[in-house]
Amino acid sequence: MLQVLRYGQLNGKLDYDGLQQIWRRTRGEDQTLLGAHRAKFDVELSPDRFNRKQVFVVLTNGLDVDTRQAIRYWKTTGLDIRPWVYRAYRIEEKLLLEISPFRTIDDPLEDQAEGAGSSYYLVNINIRNDGADDVDVLSGKKVAAYFEPWKYKIARIRRNDIVFLYRSGVGVVAFGKAGGKLIKGAYHGDPKHPEEEFSMKLSGFTLVDPPMTAPELKEISGNQGMVFRQTMVSLDREGGAKVSAALMDRKKLTGHQQESQESATVAALE
Repeated sequence: MLQVLRYGQLNGKLDYDGLQQIWRRTRGEDQTLLGAHRAKFDVELSPDRFNRKQVFVVLTNGLDVDTRQAIRYWKTTGLDIRPWVYRAYRIEEKLLLEISPFRTIDDPLEDQAEGAGSSYYLVNINIRNDGADDVDVLSGKKVAAYFEPWKYKIARIRRNDIVFLYRSGVGVVAFGKAGGKLIKGAYHGDPKHPEEEFSMKLSGFTLVDPPMTAPELKEISGNQGMVFRQTMVSLDREGGAKVSAALMDRKKLTGHQQESQESATVAALE
């Protein structure tokens, strides 16, 4: 963290020309900093607007609770400092490195071991790549991912974690609580693809009708930077709990509506 702050101190007084010299020295590209910034962020800035305000980003391991809590503390003091979390874990003798999408909200305790509370995950059920995956997951009342490296994400889910199943372009269509037992099987039962499906059963499996849309997810969770293209992303505990509560309320409302409709039908028949 001190290294990041030191970089900010050293470079904080540079004008656009000074920043562009660093850009070209480190990237070795002919493209101007202005052009690269526009292409990356789709924002048009004049040279005199560069470096007016700094955002400090610390790349940190998900298990480094001390650093993540320190970042949260300094953020409360008004310093715009944010963690960018990576995780390294071993599955079946393979060392995997995962760098999560950058986000502005962080839960320092989300990577703690079982017993520290449930984690929350949003899993894309892959309807755009193969509609059969969508059907398989919903009919099997499970969460699943297929082929390397995506299937290994399921191994991160622990018993009692809450999983939201997201259908691209639609929203959250189901949710449930992870059973904790990782199941390995052939992809849709095809012997040509053995152990290419990693899955886990979800207890209390509930279909969401109507689905919770992406804008609703962002608003309820408080995470406007949520990314939906990833196979699986974690939600901070506070935001995940809010989404879970909203889905339970929706379930109750749907149940009451169905009961009312059934009562009205019976009354009409009588």
